[in-house]
Amino acid sequence: MKKIFLLIFLCLSFHNIQASKLNEYELSYYPVVVGNGLPEDAKLSLIAKMEQAMTQNGIGNLEYAERFVILAKCNVVEKNIVPTTPPRISQTVEVTFLIGDALENIIFASATFDLKGIGTNEHKAWQSAFNNLNSSNPQFKDLFNTAKERIEDYYSENCQSIITQAKTLASTGEYDEAISLLVSVPAICKDCLNEAQSTAITIYNHKIDSDGLKLLSKAKNAWAINPSMEGAQTAISFLDMIPVNSAAFDQGQALVETMSASIQSDKNREYEKALQEYKDKKEFQRKEQANSHARAMATIAACRSVAEKRAENQHLTKVYLNW
Repeated sequence: MKKIFLLIFLCLSFHNIQASKLNEYELSYYPVVVGNGLPEDAKLSLIAKMEQAMTQNGIGNLEYAERFVILAKCNVVEKNIVPTTPPRISQTVEVTFLIGDALENIIFASATFDLKGIGTNEHKAWQSAFNNLNSSNPQFKDLFNTAKERIEDYYSENCQSIITQAKTLASTGEYDEAISLLVSVPAICKDCLNEAQSTAITIYNHKIDSDGLKLLSKAKNAWAINPSMEGAQTAISFLDMIPVNSAAFDQGQALVETMSASIQSDKNREYEKALQEYKDKKEFQRKEQANSHARAMATIAACRSVAEKRAENQHLTKVYLNW
């Protein structure tokens, strides 16, 4: 029950803001920092600065490297030993920020900063350099505006090929990949987003039909192997995962009635409880599905859930952008 209410909440949020993530941002990036000899805590400090700059410019922060990234490449271009007591290291760090599409290896915009830092060791010198980066620097605004314009141009020019690619993936059973591709269209590209969402809904419906039939088959096998209360409970555990709008749902209901009639004489309370919970849950879902608007919004939210789950399991561990 809690999962259903959460789904409704998510779909309403998605509808109200039409964002690529379920938050207030129309465009989001995943921050990445690379550089030889870069200490981990200095890297985290730079990521924090990048996140501040994104927030100040209305850009969201992705939790996984799904597609859009902001990559900071750090290089030491000058290093000196300052003859103080104790000696200090002074170094100039060149940081180049690249905003791009990590899947297509496309760079949309770039900006370079020269940062100077000084410390009693290299570790502190790196930290000092990043402390001097101003997240309010106008260069960041130019960087994000340029990237936004080029991303809009990219989707305007490539929207139909993206839709076609998604349909091709779906035709071979790669439903999750197809849906992920479609929901990756950012909200700033409104025309393409609308078409992508419509296509994602269609593909998602095919997905739940296909998944539902597989679950129904497992339920039937569980019952055929063990036509008892135990087998029925196992079957119901599979049937419970079939959405009410799946083509397999009615067949699942028929199987429930068949099992109930067969073991009714057992009067097993545990099974009766599981059966009643199943019926209550499905009745609630059926009522929710009766509202066409809620149904469409719930499907969009479900598409996003599919994409997020896939991103969490398969997100990029390394990001490369040619430069």
